[in-house]
Amino acid sequence: MRVQVRHKIICLLVSLVLLLYMDSFFAKIMGANEQIRLTRFAGSWYPAQPNVLDSDLSQYLKRAKEQLPKEQLSKEQIAKQVPAKLQAARQQVMAVQTKKQDIANILAIIVPHAGYMFSGQTAAFAYQSLSPNKYKRVFLLGPSHHVAFKGAALPSEGSFATPLGDLQVDAMVIHKFLKLPYFQESDMVFDSEHSLEMQLPWIRKTLGNIKLIPLAIGVVGNKEIKQIVNALMDELTEGDLIVISSDFTHYGPRFDYQPFSDEYSLEALQAKIKELDFKALDCLKTLDSQTLLEFYERSHDTICGIYPCAILLSLLPANTNVKLLKYATSQDVQKDPDGNSVSYMAIVCSSPDPKGWLSAKRKAGSVTPGSPNQAQLSENDGKVLLKFARTALQDYLQGKRDTVAQALEYSGRLNPEEQLRLKEKRGVFVTLYKKPEGITVSSSKNQEHHKELRGCIGYIYPNKPLLLAVCENAVNAAVNDPRFNPVAKDELDHLTIEISVLTVPHFISNWQDIKLGQDGIVLHKSGRQSVFLPKVATEFGWDLPQTLSQLSLKAGLSLYDWQQDAQFEVFQSQSFCE
Repeated sequence: MRVQVRHKIICLLVSLVLLLYMDSFFAKIMGANEQIRLTRFAGSWYPAQPNVLDSDLSQYLKRAKEQLPKEQLSKEQIAKQVPAKLQAARQQVMAVQTKKQDIANILAIIVPHAGYMFSGQTAAFAYQSLSPNKYKRVFLLGPSHHVAFKGAALPSEGSFATPLGDLQVDAMVIHKFLKLPYFQESDMVFDSEHSLEMQLPWIRKTLGNIKLIPLAIGVVGNKEIKQIVNALMDELTEGDLIVISSDFTHYGPRFDYQPFSDEYSLEALQAKIKELDFKALDCLKTLDSQTLLEFYERSHDTICGIYPCAILLSLLPANTNVKLLKYATSQDVQKDPDGNSVSYMAIVCSSPDPKGWLSAKRKAGSVTPGSPNQAQLSENDGKVLLKFARTALQDYLQGKRDTVAQALEYSGRLNPEEQLRLKEKRGVFVTLYKKPEGITVSSSKNQEHHKELRGCIGYIYPNKPLLLAVCENAVNAAVNDPRFNPVAKDELDHLTIEISVLTVPHFISNWQDIKLGQDGIVLHKSGRQSVFLPKVATEFGWDLPQTLSQLSLKAGLSLYDWQQDAQFEVFQSQSFCE
């Protein structure tokens, strides 16, 4: 009996200890929920009185709803033998349905964060498009304007106050992120940052008492972007919305950015600013973060949320539709004689796949390095790529040099299934061949023995959407291959194009595992790199040691440097020829 009593007492004590430990553990995770981050900008950047703020937001949303454009339908769509008296009603209903489908299943929005007087009406267009009962959490990303740091900053508080009610932070997610590289807790960042707070009343008004994961983004490079993207992708699921807080071009002496100072009229200046903003929009539509960042570096455009936008592009599924709902500038509200202007856009990112982020996860997980059958393209896909490669090269040689805009224009001609395949990020090489005089493009089939290399350039790794990568490298092969003089316009009819779409390269442990003629090869040694497509060895009749020796020479190494301390990646390719 005493043993049983003693055993019960021990069990009780152990249970109490475990309960105390668990209570302490969850208190550490959830304890921040007892702290509320108070508003910093209510009463200055937006109204602090709940009734005034709610009224203002309601008016913005009402005007946005009235102004949202309805898609026009063709006569064939509405002429379905419907009695004449019902035609107008049918057209109205179908137009509304089409509009809803075009921005249905919104995964993310990009909205401005200036004072509501300036940007409130623009932001309302994006928030008005959201379905209030669809979302459970908001991942809110905004730039850090005042505190410099690397990576992403997270708050210590468990909820954020707004005049319309508090928003609770998802503390479990914050706790997970803080264990990862490039994530840090920093109240100092949030103390002075307006880009995140400016979205909170909108979120509370349109989505209600929803969970919040706020991230202030500092300076990020490829490593930081990859880490943040991986962390977010692990968490994103059905019912999640990403809100990117970003203004666009900040122009004028106030912002030390005046690339159009030669424009003397305000109208001409605003037209130039709009043109620059729409180039940034074109980059967003490519769904390629590198394209956006390259534009940013090239133009020095003052997009404050450039890094949150780049992170978003790395997360979105390949079939995402990026749609501009509203564009405005601060000059539309208040004229500035000095030309100072800030641009605002309301952008929605939607997917035709109802599974949304779950579909994006499957797509991200399906890219298996070294899989020869990864996303095999059809013969018709190859014809489409070849057609657009030739068109891009022709346009370039005629002076139309914006390949990003070209690729976007071409993609609009594709059906949804083609867009899904041809906008997937893939490695790709474009090869140009020259034929002897008298052989035209139309008679080039089965004339392999006439081919003479004229240029070959590509991307080994899948860093850009396939259609964009093909268009870019068609031009690169023509004018940027250092082995050849640039292609002239009158040469184009005497060139044939070959496109090689690559699988994701993967490292092998032994060079003898390379399957000659099947594997493309990437050699890495001493910071140098070179690549051969699978066909190169068979075209020259090399065996494997000869192939690796030539690859070594191509990398600027000696003939036999490949034999020691070199690393090799292999890939497969699918080729399409004119």
